[in-house]
Amino acid sequence: MRRRYRNLPIYAKILVPFAILIVVWGGFGTAILAHGTTSEARASATAQLSAAFDGARATLADDEQNLLQAVRLAANTQGVAGAVSKKDQALLRQLLEPVALNAGHDGLRVIDRTGNVLFSVDTSVTPPRILHETSFVLAPIMRAARGESDARGDKFAALSPTDLLVAAPIRDAKGRSVGAVVVSDNLTGIAARMGRGAGARIVIFTLDGAQRAANGGPLPFRTTTTNGLQVQVRVGGQTMETLYGPIDVRGERAGIIGVGLASKALLAGIQGKSLWLTLLVGIAVLAALTIGLLTARAITKPVGALVGATRALANGELHVRAPEGAKDEVGTLAASFNTMAAQLEASHRTLEMQVEERTTALRSANAQLVRASSAKTAFIAMMSHELRTPLNGIIGFADMLSDPMFGDHTPDETRDLAANIMASGRHLLGLINDLLDMAKIEAGKIEIKPVPTEIAGLVYEVENVVGALARAKNIEMATDVDADVPLAFVDPSRLRQVLFNLVSNAIKFTPEGGRITVDVVNLEQSVTISVSDTGPGLLPDEAERIFQPYERGSAGSEDDGAGLGLSLAKSLIELQGGRIWVKSTPGKGSTFSVLVPAAKIERLEVAG
Repeated sequence: MRRRYRNLPIYAKILVPFAILIVVWGGFGTAILAHGTTSEARASATAQLSAAFDGARATLADDEQNLLQAVRLAANTQGVAGAVSKKDQALLRQLLEPVALNAGHDGLRVIDRTGNVLFSVDTSVTPPRILHETSFVLAPIMRAARGESDARGDKFAALSPTDLLVAAPIRDAKGRSVGAVVVSDNLTGIAARMGRGAGARIVIFTLDGAQRAANGGPLPFRTTTTNGLQVQVRVGGQTMETLYGPIDVRGERAGIIGVGLASKALLAGIQGKSLWLTLLVGIAVLAALTIGLLTARAITKPVGALVGATRALANGELHVRAPEGAKDEVGTLAASFNTMAAQLEASHRTLEMQVEERTTALRSANAQLVRASSAKTAFIAMMSHELRTPLNGIIGFADMLSDPMFGDHTPDETRDLAANIMASGRHLLGLINDLLDMAKIEAGKIEIKPVPTEIAGLVYEVENVVGALARAKNIEMATDVDADVPLAFVDPSRLRQVLFNLVSNAIKFTPEGGRITVDVVNLEQSVTISVSDTGPGLLPDEAERIFQPYERGSAGSEDDGAGLGLSLAKSLIELQGGRIWVKSTPGKGSTFSVLVPAAKIERLEVAG
């Protein structure tokens, strides 16, 4: 056997191990590329599932808010309380059937304090159908009928086997509850709206696994935590990628929602890409084998030692060097080989370090992309709610002013309704102004007009404007301005906008009886303005990202606002050559500081 191998042509001796190495390496490369393609497809599937899931939960939250607006309008309709007290079903129909039709929901009921149904209409059909129900005693609904309340108020919501219901108490002139108005939407309709945009299969389950509604075919139940659960399931002979997560009604866990997308549609491109990758690697292997064969034919017997070194190097032994014997062509080749091996070893070490650095950078970039995607999704859901809420308020109060069915209003009632419309309009205008300012900053079109400005005057002006808000919460406000503070080179209107934001935030998050301090300090070449409060403070990770767009601290997650104020403030200050930062201790409060450049002129002193 050894003699037979010894008698083989030298090109065969070189080509056989070379061919094995190329085939193994090509197969390994194909597997890696195919795995990468699969991972990419699954990452895309996860992103689509997450988007569909977030959209479904946002749809349920919007529907709950719309039901709450409708039930509040119906409960406050003039004459309803008297009709409930008298059990006048005809008057209740006259007063509330138009409200039910205009609200655009599936049903409206009126019950007394014991759960007896006084009036019930199904508006999901045309024409609306009056239902002859006798009683309706779902526990949360009965709490509203009895006039009970908890930390979230006196409006209650619940999921029945078929509907999402929101109830509000009906109170007489003395504020006593005489019953409740219940407005509902069918869960099947809600599920259909949830899956409309993403084309996903949506199934709503009870917490114990019973299916309540779906927009199409079924999904198997999977129990889940607050983080959600993504699994691949087999339903009706079809493989589906699914995501399960909890849903809340009125802030309490009410069920599980399952979102499913067909695996075939999500992963359709994997097989085609894998086939092309295999074909390309095969061509590369054939080309390498051809080159090896041609090279082997041009090499003679003295290269045996060099072949051994080459095999060792191919096996990963980067320290191996070929013996440099004669000074002929083979010796020159060996010397060149040794130089190459040394460079390869050095390059290998450098490459390992570069790969580690690039991997770290890619992980960081991927984390930033995930946060940006989540923030964008949350921002879209939040802004749809933030814009809809004041608009619904304006429309509702305007209807109450203009519609004769609500009766004549006293001057005080008219002023209250007009004040509510003005407050909703200002809130909506503030959101739009913040969005426009952010868009201008990102487009580089915002105008900054710095002039020498007296900081103390701006600080006192802001304090005078927001002082009433602080006094309403019994918050002590103090301002300390250094006597020798120079003029600052800033745009006064933009700096005033930033100070309004910082002080307003401090008042919003400082509890009653707290304290807010505004300090203005002279740093000779610059001026520092600090706003300190005794609010809940920020967690360490929140302090790092609070100035990013659409980000809010945990203490403000339930408050109105788009999360743009601090990001806008940071951009405005930096455009004026300054900077802004925060120091915060959870449970003790926060200090937001702004540093702006001083003007390069002295303050003018006028005698007399």
